[in-house]
Amino acid sequence: MKIIKWLDENLEKSICIILLSAMTIIISLQLILRWSGLPLDWTEEVARYCFVWLVYIACSYGVKKRAHIKVDAVMLLFKGKAKGVLKIISNVLFFVFAAVVSYQGILLLQKINATHQVSPAVQIPMVVPYASYTVGFILVMIRLIQDTILLYIENFKSENS
Repeated sequence: MKIIKWLDENLEKSICIILLSAMTIIISLQLILRWSGLPLDWTEEVARYCFVWLVYIACSYGVKKRAHIKVDAVMLLFKGKAKGVLKIISNVLFFVFAAVVSYQGILLLQKINATHQVSPAVQIPMVVPYASYTVGFILVMIRLIQDTILLYIENFKSENS
């Protein structure tokens, strides 16, 4: 149970820290070696793939922290339960979007996997970088389910008890 709790609290944050650290080290290495006249071909590609993964994992982290951009002006029009209902509706719409993106991502990954395409410099399967948004949006869906349950409890459960 402790592992699940730790993953719930730290998964995206830990992955983002690792990816950002890797990007920083790789780009610094690239700059130093280019300055010394020994450029590495693979550094730019790996840094780009780390960045892409970072963006989609951070999207999930933003959902967890309720830090995504939203139209606050609309939220100011509502109070109490109506505001809670609006937040839940917003989560449901975002969930539908994430589900469509994830489904289309799975279809794309199947096509790419069938071609056995590899990246030019590092020679890793192209499924790896393309899986970033599918994995990211699946995590978004999980976090939206968690947030919607919390919103329901915050807004409606206390009166039913």
